[in-house]
Formats: sequence, structure tokens, C-alpha cells
Amino acid sequence: MNDRAQLHTLEGLLAAILMTLTVLMITQSTTIVSPQNELAIDVQLEQMGADTLTVLDRASNTSIRYNLTQCVASWDMTEATYPANNLIILDSSIGNLIPGILYNVDLAYVDNGDLEVSKVIIKGQPKENAVVVRHFVTLTNQTVQSMNGSWGLADDEIKVVEVRMTTWTV
Repeated sequence: MNDRAQLHTLEGLLAAILMTLTVLMITQSTTIVSPQNELAIDVQLEQMGADTLTVLDRASNTSIRYNLTQCVASWDMTEATYPANNLIILDSSIGNLIPGILYNVDLAYVDNGDLEVSKVIIKGQPKENAVVVRHFVTLTNQTVQSMNGSWGLADDEIKVVEVRMTTWTV
């Protein structure tokens, strides 16, 4: 009797099982890139932007020179492509809190019944992955006068300003 044929059959069967398990293991262990990874980056950008504006608005004068409300109150009401006055401090503070991320900052407010949107910090043209976060600040005449701003508020007037920060990565 010759048992070689049976051994070759078993050897072939074991090799087929081993190759099948190898292919199965390789296909199960690879990471498939899906659009959800891009959504995760957008959520992360949005959270970082919202946290940045909140930290800047809540910061005490001992941690940064002027908080977000004070920086907005000091704005001289002219449209600028680079920040002026205390908005330089705002630009520097944002840059320190979110390094490596590009951003633009706009101020939206109601003036004589019309919505005005002014660009106050421009770092470039937003890309397709840009995210916009919003934070509201309330200005009083006392705050504006103490910061030498030019909002022109009456003594009993309150102005709500929406700070819009558009963030994106390159």
C-alpha cells in the first residue's frame, strides 16, 4: 500500500485552510477610510473654536490682557483686513490657543435695523473643510468707553455682537 496520495491530499487541504485563514485575517485587520473621518475633523475643529472663544470671553485680566468682550468693545468700527488696536491682542490670543489652524473672525451686529457683518481678522480664504463657530458678547456704553471704542452707544443702550470665527486646516 502506498500512503503518499493520502499525505499529499492532507497537505493540500491544510495549505488551503492556512491560505484562507491568512486572507481572512488580512482583510479583517485593515482600516477602511470612510467619510466619517472627515466629519470627526470637522467636529474637532468646531469644538476647538467654540472652546477658544469661550476661554477668551471668560478669561480674567491676569491671564490675558483683554477678554473677548473688551477686544470687541475696542474695535474702531472700520473694516480691516488686519486687526487694529486691541484686536491685535485678540488675534494673538486666538493664535496661541489654536496653533496650526487658520481662522477668520467676523463681527455681526444690528445697526439701524440692518444686519451688519464686518471682517475684523482675515487669515486667508476658508477651504472646503471650514467650520464656523459663534459666540455672543454684550456691549454697554461703559465697556466701550473704557476700551476707547467707537460703537457710539447711548448710556442705557446695550449692543449684542455675534463673534463668528471660521476655522479650517490646510
